[in-house]
Amino acid sequence: MIQRLAAILALSALGGVVAVPVQAQKNRPAPSGVPRPAAATPAPAPAPADTAARSPKPRRESPTLVRPGATVPASAAPAPAAPAAAPVTPQAAPTITGLSAGLSIEPFEGDEAAMPAYLRRFTQMLDSAAASLVNVFRNTSGQPMAGANEPTALSTRERDRWSRCRDLHWDLQSYVTAMRDLVEHDNVVVARAAAQLDSSLTALRATAECDNLASMIAAPERWSPWGSSYQGSARSFYGSWYPQIRDVADRNRAFVIALNTTLPPAERLPVPPALQRTPPYAGNR
Repeated sequence: MIQRLAAILALSALGGVVAVPVQAQKNRPAPSGVPRPAAATPAPAPAPADTAARSPKPRRESPTLVRPGATVPASAAPAPAAPAAAPVTPQAAPTITGLSAGLSIEPFEGDEAAMPAYLRRFTQMLDSAAASLVNVFRNTSGQPMAGANEPTALSTRERDRWSRCRDLHWDLQSYVTAMRDLVEHDNVVVARAAAQLDSSLTALRATAECDNLASMIAAPERWSPWGSSYQGSARSFYGSWYPQIRDVADRNRAFVIALNTTLPPAERLPVPPALQRTPPYAGNR
């Protein structure tokens, strides 16, 4: 033993590496105050598991919590949902705007149940159009303005009067078209009254002069000589418009009275008032 230790010391002095036997390391006392580590116990082999248990579970993303006022990074912000397709709404037919005083009527469209309401509107609005035309020329002289050789010679009131009459002319023309669908009726009295109103509306031609006069004022270069054209159209209108519009009003009134004979009392139409016998010119009462 003494010889082996001497050999070890000699090798150490020469810088060699000496392999100490394992048994000698075990028997070597541990340094004072340093506990010797316990021998490692081999871990038991894992128990066999089925294939489903060994398969990795899908990772569940945790929701991103954002404090009020904080900015969400672009990478963390959820993708915006695709906008829902807007419902397809059929577009209404464009409204044709033109020359009108707001008293025109559309042709009847609907079933028999909607006819009474349409007839009520038709007769009332036709009476309003006739009364409006009478009011346009109320307290006028019934004669074209003397000495008017160009549009600038007409007063603003005179020019507005012809423009208003022109708009009412086109409103009244809409009743000529709509009346064609109302002529036929099962009741003989109503059918006769409807036919007479249709004829009266068709014969209303004097208001077309208002359209001519409004055009003369708007584009005088198209009318030559302007003064005589204005005088002729205005004189023609004043001589025939009131008997024609009064006949329309009377036939409309007779049509309402005939309709009421076929309706129950609760559904009867209001009877329009009759126009006066003479034109509404100044001095006529």
